[in-house]
This record gives sequence, C-alpha cells and structure tokens, in this order.
Amino acid sequence: MSSIYVLFGMNNIQTTEKRPRGRPVSFDRATVLDAAVLVFWEKGYEGASLDDLTRAMGIKRPSLYAAFGNKRLLFEAAIDRYAATYGNKEFGTLQLDRDTRSAVADFFEMSIKCATERGKPRGCMIANVATDAAESDKLLRKKLAVMFAQTDEGIASRFRADQARGAFPAGHDPDALARMVHSVIHSIKNRARAGASRKELSAISESFLKVFFPQPV
Repeated sequence: MSSIYVLFGMNNIQTTEKRPRGRPVSFDRATVLDAAVLVFWEKGYEGASLDDLTRAMGIKRPSLYAAFGNKRLLFEAAIDRYAATYGNKEFGTLQLDRDTRSAVADFFEMSIKCATERGKPRGCMIANVATDAAESDKLLRKKLAVMFAQTDEGIASRFRADQARGAFPAGHDPDALARMVHSVIHSIKNRARAGASRKELSAISESFLKVFFPQPV
C-alpha cells in the first residue's frame, strides 16, 4: 500500500477515452503534471483554463494534446499524480510500525500539514476539487468512488493487522472505524479549504482520537 488515494492501483482503472498518437514529447511528464496539479487545485476544473495550464506547465497546447489528449484527461492524470505524491506522503504515516492510536494521530497531523502548507492551495485537490467536478461527470464519479473505497480498505487493512496481533481496541470494527477515519480526513480538508487554522484542525483530530482511542486511566 502506498497512498491515501492510489493504494489503490488507480493505474488499473480504465477510461473510455484514449490518448491520440502524436509527436514525441520532450518534457518531463512528472514535472508538468505537478504544475497542472497546482493549477487545478487552486482554480478547480472549470476555473482552470488551457492558458492557465499550459503557462504553468511550460508547454504549448499541441504538446498538451499530444501527451494527455485533452483537458479532461489531463485532469484525470493530475488526480492520479496528486494521489501518488501528496496522498502517498499522508498515507505513509499510517503504515509505520507503531501502535494504532499513534499511527492514526500521525495520519491526521500529516493530512493537516499537507492541507495547510504555505505556498500551496489549501485543502485537498481530490476531496475539494475533484469531488466538485464529479458532480456533473459520471466517469469521474465512478473513478472517485473506487478511489475512496480503496482508501477505506487500505486504512482498514492496517486496523485488521493490528487486531490480529492483539493491538487493536477491543470491540472496534476495523472497516467501520476506517470509514470514520477517512471521513475525519475529508472534514479536516474541507475546513482547511475554508480557512481553518492548524490549531483548529488539530483540535478536531484530537477530539476524535480521545473518543475512539481513549488513553488508559
């Protein structure tokens, strides 16, 4: 497992659209996708114009079309890139070998850090931007539904492993708790997008931890 959203094997999800053949591109795909991620993250799918994208990516429209097909397919590629970078950074904290409560606490804190990092758009490109775009896009809704289900399973698998070795709180349902942890992450990122401070977001995560992982008296 490698990412909060791409654990997830998003490369295995097929799209009905195909990239057109074209002349070979001479730019680094990861670099231009990182630039596209920031544009979509800040402006949203509808708000990001092709001029915005090509300017930030440092390429011309023909190169964009040759490499990605169109704006819609570029957006999908940017979603996957975001998941493989920012998502991977967050989810990696949950996979560290420590007790369940500490792992979840670190997961929350890394999510808060990523959602409020200076010099980056606030919130989450997937939780805040892609979900908005999915409202009118059936294929994107399907893609995100798979991503979210796989995220739930990735979190639950950590809890089940802890439960198998007797390190998971008695009476807890790993699958139900995983969905709740994922929901808290989304709440944190929505609040971050709306301007909540790190202190406010950390208080939310700590309240959740006190309820579901109470410290011994």
